[in-house]
Amino acid sequence: MNPIDKLITLANVRGSLDLRCQFQGDWALEHEQGAMGKAPYHIVLAGECRVEFPDGQRLPMRAGDILLLPGGTPHVLHSPGKTVAPMTPQRITTGVLPLHRIGGASTDLDMLCGSFHFNRASVLFAALPQYLVIPSGALPANGPLPAVVDLLRREADGDQVGAAFLLDSLSQSLFTLILRAHLANHGQDSGTLALLGDKRLGRVWQAMLADLAHDWTIDSLAETANMSRATFMRAFVRVAGVSPWVLLTQVRMELAFNLLNQSHLGLSDIAVQVGYQSQAAFSKKFKEIYGEAPGRVRRGI
Repeated sequence: MNPIDKLITLANVRGSLDLRCQFQGDWALEHEQGAMGKAPYHIVLAGECRVEFPDGQRLPMRAGDILLLPGGTPHVLHSPGKTVAPMTPQRITTGVLPLHRIGGASTDLDMLCGSFHFNRASVLFAALPQYLVIPSGALPANGPLPAVVDLLRREADGDQVGAAFLLDSLSQSLFTLILRAHLANHGQDSGTLALLGDKRLGRVWQAMLADLAHDWTIDSLAETANMSRATFMRAFVRVAGVSPWVLLTQVRMELAFNLLNQSHLGLSDIAVQVGYQSQAAFSKKFKEIYGEAPGRVRRGI
């Protein structure tokens, strides 16, 4: 399993296609800060709009563009015309997806909106920018991402058996394709992803991800990078923004979170699988990361 696949698996990404938006005339729609572990996305099927962020940034979007907000950043969607106050759309519940409508049945903007749900302490999502846009012009027309979007659209238009399940399944696949397109256009240039772009540090990061239970030390990591201890520490912190020990702890706790939710292993067994011989030390560190004890996470409290 390559490092990106491993990070996606640790993030435990699930997708959902939540609603269809069809707007006419001058309109505005406000989106508040999203919940932890939930990343909204918008796919413009037809028409155009603009997105405004709290810091004043404005982003135009056109047919075929996809916007993902990994941290659930608050934003306001606007029609391309004059600026108006945010409004509440009409909600129509017929069909496979709920429909939000502003104006008449003849639409200027047609859009699919959904969410990716993930481990709230995901190292992968923390490494992504505040927002990322996949412009339609940057994709080959016959590529997999436009094909999945087209299939989402056709399933949303119809009312066939199993459509709702299929839409969510396709949405889950959509994340990997969006991430792939982002990395193709921008490279592995942010946070922990940037480690993979460095030959020696990438070798260390891959080794850590491949064996989270190993008794790693700074000396053994520096040896893997073929660097002195001091040089390795400086280089790692400069690229990743955190020390190797902090990053290793984060991914270990991410794996532990998944094991708590997806397995019947006891806490002592989970502790060993993520590199802790002491259940007490593991539980203390887990609570530091997630704000609650592993037992409470397992019980869903």
